[in-house]
Parts: sequence; C-alpha cells; structure tokens
Amino acid sequence: MKDRNGELLKSTLILSIGQIVPKFLAFIILPILTTYLTQRDYGLYELTISVASFCIPMFSLQIQQGVFRYLIENKINKENIITDSFYFLILIFVIFSLPVVGCWYLYTKSIYLSTIFFLAYFFEMLLTWAGQTVRGLGDNVSYSMAYICYSVCFLAVLVCELLLNKTLSIYNVVVSMIISYVLSAVFLLVKDKLYSYICLASFDKKVLKVLLAYSIPMVISSAALWIVNLSDRFFVSGMLGVEVTAVYAVANKVPNLFNSFYGIFNLAWTENTSKLTKDEKSSDYYSLFFKSFYNVMVGLMLLLICVGPIIFKILINSKYNNAYSLMPWLYIGVFFSSLVSFLGSIYIGEKRTKDVGVSSAVGAVINVLINLFFMKQFGVIVAALSTIISYAIIFVYRAIDIKKYVTIKYNLKSIVGGLITIIFVSIFNMEFSIIRWMISLIIMTTYNWVFNRNTVVALGKKVMGKFARK
Repeated sequence: MKDRNGELLKSTLILSIGQIVPKFLAFIILPILTTYLTQRDYGLYELTISVASFCIPMFSLQIQQGVFRYLIENKINKENIITDSFYFLILIFVIFSLPVVGCWYLYTKSIYLSTIFFLAYFFEMLLTWAGQTVRGLGDNVSYSMAYICYSVCFLAVLVCELLLNKTLSIYNVVVSMIISYVLSAVFLLVKDKLYSYICLASFDKKVLKVLLAYSIPMVISSAALWIVNLSDRFFVSGMLGVEVTAVYAVANKVPNLFNSFYGIFNLAWTENTSKLTKDEKSSDYYSLFFKSFYNVMVGLMLLLICVGPIIFKILINSKYNNAYSLMPWLYIGVFFSSLVSFLGSIYIGEKRTKDVGVSSAVGAVINVLINLFFMKQFGVIVAALSTIISYAIIFVYRAIDIKKYVTIKYNLKSIVGGLITIIFVSIFNMEFSIIRWMISLIIMTTYNWVFNRNTVVALGKKVMGKFARK
C-alpha cells in the first residue's frame, strides 16, 4: 500500500502555497475595499462575487471537475479531454453573453458595468479550467503559482487605480479582476503549453459526453451548496437592504478563513480519494483518517475563534463593528461546511456525483424555507442560523449514506464533544472581553494538547523527513 498520507501531505504543502499567499493578500485588499468603496458599492461587489460562485458552475456544467478527474486517471486521451472542454467553454461564452449582460442591466441600469461583470465571470471560468487541467496533468506547482499571480496582479492594479484616481468604485475593482484573471490564465496556457493539446481534429463527442455525465450532477450540488452558503445574502439584500448585506459579508470574512484553509486541504484530499485502490478503500483508512481529521478541525476552529477578535480589530473598518456579534454563529456554520466537503470528496473519489447532488439539494430546500419564513421577523441572524442547520443536515445525511460505498466508522462521543466545545466557545465570545478571551485560550490549548499533539508531532516528523531527503 502506498504512503497515501505522505502523498496527501506533499500535495497539501504545494497547494497551500498557492492558497495562503492569495488569502494573505486578500486580507490586505479587504481594508482597502471597505475604506474606499461606499457601503453600497461594497455590497454590490460582494453580490457580484456571490453571483459568480453560482453562475460559473451552472454555465460550465462543472466540466472543469470532469477534466481533472479523467486526466488524473489517465485512461482517456489527454488531447481529447482538453480540446473538448476548451471548445465547450467557448460555446458557453457565446450562448450566455447576451442573457447575462441583459439580466445585470436590469439590476444596474449600466450596460458597461453589466458587460464587465460577464467578462469577469468568463475569464474566471477560463482560469478555473486551466487550473484544473494542469492539476489533472500533475502540475500542482503551476496551479499554485497561477493563483498567486492572480492575487498579486489584483492588488497591484487596484493600488495603481487608487493612486491615479484617489478613490475606488465598483468599476475599478471589476476591471482589476478581469486583468488579473486574463494574466493568470495566459500564464498557465504558456507555462504548461496547454495550447499544444488543443486541436479541432481531436474533438470527440463521446469524450465530451463522458466528461459531462460525470460533471453535470455536480452542478446540482454546487447550486444547492451555493444556496446554503451564499443565497442568504440575496435574502438579506432583498428583505433588509444592501447595506445590511455589506455588514453580513464583513462578518463572514474572519470565519471564512477556516473555509479558506480547509479548501487547501480539500484540493489535495479530493485528489487523494481519486487515487485510492480498492484494498485501501475497504480497509480502515477512512475511519482512522476521519478521526484525526475531525480532532484537528475542531482544534483549528478553536484557534481561529481565539485570534478572530484580533484579526477583526486590525483589518475591519470601525463602521462595520456591528458585524462582530454575528461571527460566533458563522464559525459554527463554516465548521459544518468543512465536514460536508470532506465527505463530498469521498463521493467524488467514488464517482458518485449524483449522491452529492441529492444530499446538497435537501439542505438547500431547508435553507431557503428558513430564510423565507423567518428573516423578516428576526433579522440577519436568521441567515447564519439557516446555514448552520442546513449544513448540519447535509453532514448527517452524507455520514450515513456514504457507508454504502466505503468503510467508515464514527466515534460519536468525540464528534459530539468537539461540537459542543466549538458551540460553547463561539457563543461565549459573542461579546469580547479579556476574561472571556483568556478562558477561550485555555480551552483551545487544552483541547489541542489532549487530542492533537500526537497528530501534530507525526506531521512534523513527516515534513522534516521530506526536507531532510531533499
């Protein structure tokens, strides 16, 4: 049996470079945006990002995920996969250009703004395709470099526009995004010579059907999880106003750090599950790994809750101070989100993408109903609570359903104990004070010492061993 944990660690370390640097730069960009954009423009910016996270998977039919999955298996001709998916994206650009621009025009009343929104979506889609393609070809280093390139370019262009104009608008920000997406996509096309794989003669309808048969069910999952995670902002915007949307978006920034860092691991974890042999799947691999994974996730969440007030004070403009009281509930939501993604990657490794869609759809319906019936009466807190409830239901559903395909055992005492600890510390820190912070710090340190010290030591030895061999 291969050292799967060693491979997972190596992939995680490489991918982490391409994720940590952009996240760090994003937190440099955040105070620039919250300071120089009006609350309305910042709310529109967040709305644009939310729409992108919904529209791009819908337009592309998640074909990028199919490209990665089949390239990494190396069972289908590479030229066929890359050519088919590239021309498919070009077709999508032609089909959806007018409808998307038209829909945005109805909202913004600006043809220029509507057009640049669509261009931003297309070039983000192209960068995602190029990134998943090079990952499928085994080049995680280039993938990481491309996303560093995007973040550096975005910050540089944004600063240049600020220096030239002395102010920022939503127009400046979106144009900066487009320039950055284009440069990063071109980097991958040239660096890995993706253009050499694209040839009209290699177009094969059968291969395209295989890719879409795998990826289309993931559209349902993506749309459903978008509803669970981000549709709240549309309910908030429609029922409570764009300004409240801005406050809610800012409140999400610190908790979403957890999702950001988990996303690094999940990229490598998805790759790892796709490579497991039948013997490895039937062993205790998943059970043992989930136990360690869960304890580490609880420990990291407790750490983030402890440093959250400091990050908020440094990076968030004081006009958003009322966002702080929402953060404890959002911590719980993103924790459940990571558990859902973890199990989702196992489904993907098993090519059970339809099951991913079904479980996500259940949570999405519940999320919409809660927001629809309770937000107007109880306010923005409902957005956070609906996310917690929806992700919790999806997690329980997947945890039970996935046992039909793989061997995985759960330690219920450990799961419930960790969850209670997170909920207590989150709510305990709803109002900041030194005493509360110190108590939370003690709880966090104790938990990590008891449950995670052996895992941390083992990981440290693996990392040092890899550097020593080099």
